[in-house]
Amino acid sequence: MPTTPDPVAYPQDAAEAIRKYNHATYATTTNPFPLPTPGEVYRAVAAFKALAYRLPQAFEHTGNALDTLADSGRLTATHGDVNHHIAAAIDALTEAEDLTRALAAVLESAHSATGVLGYREPDTDS
Repeated sequence: MPTTPDPVAYPQDAAEAIRKYNHATYATTTNPFPLPTPGEVYRAVAAFKALAYRLPQAFEHTGNALDTLADSGRLTATHGDVNHHIAAAIDALTEAEDLTRALAAVLESAHSATGVLGYREPDTDS
């Protein structure tokens, strides 16, 4: 019998991938250039840009799922008014959609700016 994948595993995997990227790109004395060429920086920015462009839809779908659960009467709250908590969560997800659209636009600029950069070996004449 085929199993249905857990959709929550996908954003969890994405979060873990970013954690690994952060560790891999931490400059140290033994690895001062974790992204040694502008081409690698360009590719990283492109990936962040793609992620940012996809996040608004993910937030929208998450909010829609919460709204559907609310409409079905399947939600309760450990304290306070359940409808207040639902509305606050959906409002925050909608704000996250707007913020990630702005993030995507800024990353578009960073992507364009890094696209014209090249690499050259440092001068060894001293």
